[in-house]
Amino acid sequence: MSVTVPENAMIKPVAYLGVDRDTTGHIAVVGNPVTGKILKLGKRAEHVHKKYRNMRKILQKSGKYRKVKRTRKREGNIEKIINHKVSKRIVQEAKHTGMGIKLEHLKGIRKARPGRNFRYSLNSWSFYQLEQMIEYKARLLGIPVVYVDPHNTSRECSRCGLIGNRSGKSFKCRCGHVDHADANASFNIALRPVFEEGTDRLHADRDACKGNTDIPKEATLRTIATLEPPML
Repeated sequence: MSVTVPENAMIKPVAYLGVDRDTTGHIAVVGNPVTGKILKLGKRAEHVHKKYRNMRKILQKSGKYRKVKRTRKREGNIEKIINHKVSKRIVQEAKHTGMGIKLEHLKGIRKARPGRNFRYSLNSWSFYQLEQMIEYKARLLGIPVVYVDPHNTSRECSRCGLIGNRSGKSFKCRCGHVDHADANASFNIALRPVFEEGTDRLHADRDACKGNTDIPKEATLRTIATLEPPML
């Protein structure tokens, strides 16, 4: 049975939410440059990875390969559920605020050579799956989703634009700005211009998704909301 779901016309956003996707800590940190509000979503994901990775090591040593396969499937199902909840919350926030959504253009990120722990987390958690879920949920509500260049989003200061010092989840700039590294990155994503790469599309409705990216960088008081199980 096929079902046709009507899509709403694309809205003209007042600004954009910046979404920083991560492999450690929260899988998505959402920054609103207008209000300074921060949403941290999906912290459970890292725990899930560690739990099932350790479980598979024990099973492989015991030669229980069928159980290894079942644990991979179980982990994938949990991943999908968390990504659904996180993407739904992001799109709801965009709808409530009348804003669009900005993501980093992460094409080719898996070709990089990160450390072993980061590499395992990167290849285990589906950045693309979360991206697809945000895309289709936003499209149904007429919310534009656009992409930005990811270069230095985690190292650039969201207040002054200088390259600061990131250490783990801490960020400090010589201008005096101190912030959570993922929160700082989310504001950088929100304030960057739309990414262009030849004729590559930005979204299913490329032209409709282009909105106002000329948002001034100004200091805002930031509030942080962290949603955890059973919500996420």
